[in-house]
Amino acid sequence: MSKLEKGLAIAAICLAAALVAGTAYALAAGLPARKAARAAVPPAELAALSAQEGIYDAIGRVRARTADGAIAVAAVAFAYDEGDRPFAEELRLKRAELKAAAEAFFASRRSDELAGSAEASLKAGLRDQLNARLTLGRIGELYLSELQLIP
Repeated sequence: MSKLEKGLAIAAICLAAALVAGTAYALAAGLPARKAARAAVPPAELAALSAQEGIYDAIGRVRARTADGAIAVAAVAFAYDEGDRPFAEELRLKRAELKAAAEAFFASRRSDELAGSAEASLKAGLRDQLNARLTLGRIGELYLSELQLIP
C-alpha cells in the first residue's frame, strides 16, 4: 500500500468515526424530537409568539365597513398568559374566527360611536365579543392601536 492509499484510508476512517460520533450525540441529546416539535408550529406564528412574549397580536389589522358606511381600521392585540399552552393553542386555531368577530364588531357600530371618547367601553365590548368565542381562557386587557376611521 502506498503512502497515498494509507492517507486516504486514514481520512476515510476519521470521517466515518466523526459521522458515527455526531449521530450518537444527536440521538442522545434528543435533537430529532426538538426539531419535530418546532416543525409542529408554523414559523411565522412561532416568531410572533416568541418575539411578543405575552402579547397576542396575530389577529393583526382589522378592516371593516361601519354601519354608516365609513371604513374602520384597527390593530387588535391583547395580553395573555404565555405559560397556558392550551389557551395559546386555542388562540392559534381560532385566529380567523377571532378576526371575523372583530370585523363584525366594527361593522355593527357607527363611526360616531367608534370615534367617541368612550374608548374603554369600545374595548370592553370587543373584548366580550372575543371572549364569547373562547373556551379555555379569557382576555383581560385588550389593546386597540391605530384606530382610524375613513369616511
